[in-house]
Amino acid sequence: MDGTAEAIRPVLDLPLSHRNNGIVVSAQRVRQALMHSPARTASVARDLRAEIEAFPANRPALPRG
Repeated sequence: MDGTAEAIRPVLDLPLSHRNNGIVVSAQRVRQALMHSPARTASVARDLRAEIEAFPANRPALPRG
């Protein structure tokens, strides 16, 4: 779980303006994997799922330029 948390941290730290559809969908896939993992009850897994769920429903494209 710690490796997963470390790998997705840069994505979770992106500003809202950079969370495009592809990033949000990929984060949701990680969330789904965490939900079905044998370690789903671990506190790290629960915290990551909660953070990913907090991603905005609006999925803006990256700004031009």
